[in-house]
Amino acid sequence: MITTKLQKLGNSTGVVLPRKVLAAARLELGDEVLLNAEEGRIEITKTEEGYNRAMEIGRAFSQRYRQTMAILSR
Repeated sequence: MITTKLQKLGNSTGVVLPRKVLAAARLELGDEVLLNAEEGRIEITKTEEGYNRAMEIGRAFSQRYRQTMAILSR
């Protein structure tokens, strides 16, 4: 286990991930990741291509049918 500190990065807060940690998680610079926050912990998971495609389809659907969904939600 490696300990690190949260750091200010512009208007955000970030954490530097050491190479050992990235290698152990099979992550590389530029990989798209999914963040899940729970009480006292943050989980970082590499996204899969199927997930990314499903999210694109969902965004397109919600944009196309925004008015219809607003009416149906009443």
